Amino acid sequence: MGDDLHSSKSDEHSSEGVAGAVAGYLLAGIVAWGFLGWLAERFLALPTGLGVAAGMILGAAGAIYLIMKRLSA
Repeated sequence: MGDDLHSSKSDEHSSEGVAGAVAGYLLAGIVAWGFLGWLAERFLALPTGLGVAAGMILGAAGAIYLIMKRLSA
């Protein structure tokens, strides 16, 4: 009774949780910043596609930074 077969350290990350977090951060960053880039493109009269592309790249870079920080890699 004293042995818990399902015990794990709180520091350990499950592979499903990590995969979900990585996919979620990447998708949310790319979509959200891509939308902000589209808005900037519309209001600042930037060439078509430039704002969206820049926003998506910034979103992906920000998401990768957050993933690295969360996983302390």
